[in-house]
Amino acid sequence: MLNQVCVLTVKVKEMKESLSFYTEVFDFTVSKKYSDKIVSLVHKNIPIVLEEDSSNNLSESKSVLLGISSENIDYDFKLLKERGANVLFDEPKPCPPGLYFIVEDPSGNQIDVVEFTNEDQ
Repeated sequence: MLNQVCVLTVKVKEMKESLSFYTEVFDFTVSKKYSDKIVSLVHKNIPIVLEEDSSNNLSESKSVLLGISSENIDYDFKLLKERGANVLFDEPKPCPPGLYFIVEDPSGNQIDVVEFTNEDQ
């Protein structure tokens, strides 16, 4: 059956800069380095793979959106700004499951940081 997500691949323009972003800003660690252009990050449920694509064909509209769960959105918002992340909002905003804000990685991929605060979620 084809109903189980097994990996999330994030296309990046430059591996060194992107790896630094995901490990230093978001605290991911490397689980496996397949090559200089493909690196897997430690994640409990779904592997997250960074794949360098230097073809300059990365779409202006991103088709994969990575969502990262927050248990304290205000703290994480401030922390990511302090770490130099390109946070697209002035403050967390409401969304159906709670609150969120968006960060861009060095390749322009957008990352949702979400705190699930609504009880029915």
